[in-house]
Amino acid sequence: MSAVHNDPASNGTTFGRVTVTVDQAAGDCMIHGTRPGPIADVPVRKRFHSIDEIQGAYQVQLGLSASDPAAGDVARALKFAAQQLQNAKGRKNG
Repeated sequence: MSAVHNDPASNGTTFGRVTVTVDQAAGDCMIHGTRPGPIADVPVRKRFHSIDEIQGAYQVQLGLSASDPAAGDVARALKFAAQQLQNAKGRKNG
């Protein structure tokens, strides 16, 4: 795992209850959040390895956001990550 993902407090952008870290060199992102557990909230991290994977997950989370506010936070974070990676890709090709 990259150093970017290891420190979401310093390297991440927060959307509601989730934080996203974007590693432009690796072309991936990681969502950091929590989910309810039996006693307390449980930390959850999910890594997305490509822009295509991020965009697919974004579509799913966007659909879920109508009934789940946390999914809306994840969707906004994924949209941000995809934009960051596309901008970085454009700078490399330009």
